[in-house]
Amino acid sequence: MEFYLILAAVLGVLIAAFAIQNAAPVAVKFLVWQFESSLAVIIILSLLAGMILIFLLSLPGRLKRRKELYDKNRRINELEKRLADLEKRLAEKGP
Repeated sequence: MEFYLILAAVLGVLIAAFAIQNAAPVAVKFLVWQFESSLAVIIILSLLAGMILIFLLSLPGRLKRRKELYDKNRRINELEKRLADLEKRLAEKGP
């Protein structure tokens, strides 16, 4: 996970450097919309849109893993309590 974060940061810096060097205005046509903006703004907005899309697409899997972890931790706690109770009962009975 840290590798991907570092890779994303490096890629972001490279894209930002490219965008700063290419600040010329460009015409953007998308479906029925048409507008003019600097290339830097277009690239940065595209980068942000991609980051948001990746976050949203990864959200269901992350939430599922979080729920599984919660359920497993709850089960571990139940089993630890049961084990402690059985050990206590065994100690009370003696050898």
